[in-house]
Amino acid sequence: MIDRVPTTDEFRPAVLRVLADGKVLSFSELCQAAADYLRLSEAARAETLPSGQPRYRNRMNWACSALVKAGLVARPERGMYQIAENGRSVDARNLTSYSEKDLLEWPTWQEYQQEIAERKANENSTPGAGGQGVDAEGDPIEQAIDLTRIHNAAVETELRAKLQEGTPAFFEKAVVDLLWAMGYGGPHGEREHLGKSGDGGIDGVIRQDALGLNKVYIQAKRYADGNAVGRPAIQQFFGSLSSRGADRGVFITTSRFSEEAKREADIYKTIILIDGIRLTKLMLEYKVGVQPAQHLTLFQVDEDYFDSDLA
Repeated sequence: MIDRVPTTDEFRPAVLRVLADGKVLSFSELCQAAADYLRLSEAARAETLPSGQPRYRNRMNWACSALVKAGLVARPERGMYQIAENGRSVDARNLTSYSEKDLLEWPTWQEYQQEIAERKANENSTPGAGGQGVDAEGDPIEQAIDLTRIHNAAVETELRAKLQEGTPAFFEKAVVDLLWAMGYGGPHGEREHLGKSGDGGIDGVIRQDALGLNKVYIQAKRYADGNAVGRPAIQQFFGSLSSRGADRGVFITTSRFSEEAKREADIYKTIILIDGIRLTKLMLEYKVGVQPAQHLTLFQVDEDYFDSDLA
């Protein structure tokens, strides 16, 4: 029996091993099977985090998450896991540990890490943002802020992938929900998801007043990473706006805009472009498609309270 909780790196090979026969397991079944395979003692299984969650299940969750993002494990349906072909090749190596650095052999994981790095770089380029990672000797509050940024960058990246995996109709509705959450509807506005044939390339509209005199039209393109929105799509959107006498529009994509598309939008002055990076950052900021996972309170001594004792 093993009396310590294995690391996340040690759990990854165990996950692949128990899935190697091709079975589809729920997360709970997978946790039980991996713990049995590693001969985890009852004491180790009972060890908990301050939140009350079993520590081994928490590490299993991180292990499974990385394996899915790297394409070694598939999720055929919500909450269910099945080994992928690349996962079988890793399992055949009979490893006892498989780290995030080891996962870099897979292009899918490389792309995931590159996007997180891009998001962190964007954060670091803004006033008041943290530095290049967490300074172990720095201020604890700054460390907590930096770790929160790193975690949220990973959540934003996962959120963008989910939007790309969904249907076009779901994505169109999601961007309408986002603009509504951002307050564009005002106190008396209305929102409508269109996105049907015959709508002239308009996927949604937000009427900003009770009479619908002021409107924001929305175009949503659920594109894969290698498919950037080009100049023709911006021209077509502008044509759709002009035919409605509209003076403003928002073009949102899960991928990115070509430089030609950006220049075209700059010419019109009435079209706002939102790419996949900015989109998911806004979704976290306005809590669309996400929910708070944990609230942390950091305390400091109230010097004014103790100064009053000297008066």
